[in-house]
Amino acid sequence: MSLIGKKWVIQNQDADLGIIAKLHKNRGLDTEEKKKSFFEDGLSSLHDPYLMKGMDISVDRIKKAVERNEKIMIFGDYDVDGITSTVILYDFLKRIGADVYYEIPNRENDGYGLKDYFIERFKEDGVNLLITVDCGVANATEVNLAQNLGIDTIITDHHDIPNELPPAYSIINPKQEDCNYPNKDLSGSGVAYKLVSALAPYYFDGDLASEYLLKQLGIATLGLVADCMPLTGENRTLTKIGLKSLEEGKNPGITALLESAGVSNDKITSTTIGFYIGPRINAAGRLDTAKHAFELLLGDIEKVSTLSTLNIKRQKIVKEFVENAVSQVSSSDGLPNIVIVENTKWHVGTLGLVAGKICDIFNRPAIAMQERESEYIASCRSLNDFDITSFLRKVAGDLFSAFGGHKLAGGFTLPKHNYEEFIKRVNEAGKNAFDSNDFQSTLEIDCEISSDELCYEISGHINKMEPFGNGNPEPTLVLKNTKILNIKPVGKTGEHLQFPVKYGDQQIQAIAFRFGEHLDKIDQTKEYDIAFNLEVNEWKGYKKLQMRVVDLKQSNTN
Repeated sequence: MSLIGKKWVIQNQDADLGIIAKLHKNRGLDTEEKKKSFFEDGLSSLHDPYLMKGMDISVDRIKKAVERNEKIMIFGDYDVDGITSTVILYDFLKRIGADVYYEIPNRENDGYGLKDYFIERFKEDGVNLLITVDCGVANATEVNLAQNLGIDTIITDHHDIPNELPPAYSIINPKQEDCNYPNKDLSGSGVAYKLVSALAPYYFDGDLASEYLLKQLGIATLGLVADCMPLTGENRTLTKIGLKSLEEGKNPGITALLESAGVSNDKITSTTIGFYIGPRINAAGRLDTAKHAFELLLGDIEKVSTLSTLNIKRQKIVKEFVENAVSQVSSSDGLPNIVIVENTKWHVGTLGLVAGKICDIFNRPAIAMQERESEYIASCRSLNDFDITSFLRKVAGDLFSAFGGHKLAGGFTLPKHNYEEFIKRVNEAGKNAFDSNDFQSTLEIDCEISSDELCYEISGHINKMEPFGNGNPEPTLVLKNTKILNIKPVGKTGEHLQFPVKYGDQQIQAIAFRFGEHLDKIDQTKEYDIAFNLEVNEWKGYKKLQMRVVDLKQSNTN
C-alpha cells in the first residue's frame, strides 16, 4: 500500500509507446479524427439546440409570453448548477424586456424542487408561465396543480427521468427516451444555455447574439463543472470555451470573487471552479439563501464578502460534522455496503458534503440524514459505477415524499413512520447490490514517466488536454526510484509538505498538499515512487516545473 493507503493501478504500461501516446490512448484518442475533435473543436461543433425534444414548442411559448407581456416565473435550485441556470434564463429574459421574476427555494425551509405552496403563490401573483431550471422533472403533482390553476409550465432539467412525467406544457431534458439530442450529460445550466441559444437569434442580431452567448457560456460552465458532468464531447467544448470567457473577466461578480480568494483570473481552470468559485457560491444556499450568489452573478460585487464569510463558516461546520459521522461509522459493528449516518444537529445544507466525505473515507456509497420533527432529509453520494439514485428508487422509492438525483448523487425526504422500513430495505438490498471488494481504495495512474520525459514540452502538451474533470481527469504520472530531500512543512499549520525530488542527477521541486499528517511516515533514507500531476509553477515572473504530489510509496513495494 501507499502512504495514504491506496492500491496503485497503472493504466498503460505499453513499452512501445511514448508518454503522449499513452495519455491519448487512455482517453480513447486512437484516431486522428478523434484527436482533432478533442483538441480543435469550437463553437461550430456544438449541437443544434432544436435537436432537443420540446425545444421548438418551448421557444414558441416563451416568445408568445414576451409578446403578450405575460408574467414569467423562473424556478431554480440552490446549488451552483441551479443558481447559474436561473441566472442564465433570467438575465436573457430581462434583457429582452420580458416581465420576468425568479424564485430559488430555501434549502432548510423548502427543500428541493417545486412545492404546492409555491404554485399557489404564483397563481395569486398572476404568473402565466412557469419555467423550471435544474428541477421539475420529478414534480408531477405540483405541475399538475399549476396546469389546473391555468399556469403553463415549461420544465428544463437534466436529472434522471422518473416513471411518471409531469403533465407540463413542454419538457426539455436530453435524458428523455425519445429525445434525439446527442449529449445526454448536460448540466441544468447547459440545458438553460441551450434554451437561450435557441431564443437569442430572435432578439439579437448575429454579432450581438454571439457576443452575449459567449459571455453566458462562462456562467453555464460553472454549473457544468460544479455538478461534475463528464467533461467529454460537447461538454468539454462548452467548458473549454466557457473558461476562456471567464478569463476575459466578462462577469464582474466572478472576477471580484476570485480576487477575494487571492486567485488571478489570468488562468481559470476547472480546478479554479472546484476549489474557489463553486464552494463560495454553494455556501450561500447551504447556510443562508442562494439569492446572495444569484445577485453576485448578476453583478452585485458587494455580495463577495457575504459569500466568503459563509464559506469559512461552512468549512468549520463540515469539519465538525464529518468527525461526528466518522465516529458513528467506526463505532458500529462492521462496515455495511451502503453507509448510513444521521444526526439531528446536522444542517441540511451540509448533508451532501458529509455524505461525500464518508464516501471518500470508507470507499462505500453513503447516505447522510438529518432528523426533523416529522421527517428525515437526506443526501447520498456514490462512487465507481454504482447508481445510488437508481438503487434507492428501486428499493425504497415508495417510502419517500420527495426524491431525485443523478447516478452518483441524490437526495430524498423520508417521513418518520417509514424510517425503520427504509433502513431495513437498504441494509438488506445493499448486501447483494455489489461486491464490497469493488470499492477498495485505488489510485488510477496514467503511466510511468521516464526522467528524460520530465520536461516543459510534456507539461505543455498536458496543458492542451484541459479542461480536466469527470471523464477527462488530469493526467497522473509516476516517477520511480527517487530520493526525497529536505522535507519542509508549509502552510499555516504545516498541513502541506514541500521538498526537492532527486532522480538520477537531476532535481525537481515537489509540493504535497494536505500531506503534513504523513510527515513522520516518510523515511528519507529510502527511495520512493511518486505519483503526481506535472505543472509549471509561476512566481514573480519565474517559471519552473513542479510535481503536485498525489501519493507516494517506497520503491519496489506493492
